Amino acid sequence: MPLLPDPIHMVMARQLSYLISQSRNIVRPWWLRQSYHNTPDLLHTQLQSLIDQIEQENETLVPTERFDQIVLAYGLCSNSVIGLCSRSLPVVLPRCDDCIALLLGSAERYQHFFQKLPGTYWYTTGWIEQGNPPCRARYERDRAQYVELYGEENAEYLMEHQNHWLHNYQNCGYITCPLGDLPEHIEFAKQVSRDFGWTYQEIPGDLAYLSRLINGPWEDDQFLVCPPHSKIEADYTAQKFHSIPWNPETAGA
Repeated sequence: MPLLPDPIHMVMARQLSYLISQSRNIVRPWWLRQSYHNTPDLLHTQLQSLIDQIEQENETLVPTERFDQIVLAYGLCSNSVIGLCSRSLPVVLPRCDDCIALLLGSAERYQHFFQKLPGTYWYTTGWIEQGNPPCRARYERDRAQYVELYGEENAEYLMEHQNHWLHNYQNCGYITCPLGDLPEHIEFAKQVSRDFGWTYQEIPGDLAYLSRLINGPWEDDQFLVCPPHSKIEADYTAQKFHSIPWNPETAGA
C-alpha cells in the first residue's frame, strides 16, 4: 500500500515511520519535496504523476506483490487534491483541510482548536527540524539577502510586504509528538512566540487519525475512498470532497 505523506520536508516522518513499522499492512512510502506545497497547481501535477507511476508499476508486479490502494497523507491542501484521478487503484485520503488535523488526531479536534485559538500558527517537531518555519533567524537571513541584492531601503519595504501576514496571528501552537519531543524544539517554538509577540500554546499531538489512515477502517465520514476510474471533486461541505466517475478514454488520457 503506497503512502504519500504531506510534503513539508517529511514533517510527519517520525509519526509515519513509526506507524508503518507497527502496521500489519505492507506499506511502501513515497516522499515529495516541500516546495510543491507552496504552489498548489504544481503539487497537484506531482501527485497525479506519482499516482500514474504507481499504477503503471503495479501492472508489472506479480499478483502477490501488487498494491491494493494508494493512500494520500494529504487533506484538501489548497485544493491540490481536487481533480486527482485513478485508473486501476482506489485512492484513499482523509477528509480534512491539511496535515494539522492529521497531527492533532482528527478533523473535529482541529476545528475545536481553530475556534478556541483563532489566529494560531502551528509548529511541530518535524516542521522545526526538517522545514523552514518562520522564526527570527529566517527573518534576519531573508533581510540580509534583500539588502545585498536591493539595498537597505528596498530591503525594508520587501520585508514589510513579505511578513505582513504575521499580523494575522496571535498564537504559536506547538503540537507535541506522542513519540517524544526534543527540548530544543519546544524552546524554539517558545522563542518564536517571544520574538513575534505571540502567545505560546502547547497542544498534545495524537496519532489516531494517521493510524486509521494507514491501517483502516476508512469510514466514509473520515476518509474518501476514490475508486478506480473516478476523479476527486470538491464538495463544499464538511466532507471536503467526493468522487465522481471518470473515463480516461473519453477524457483524452
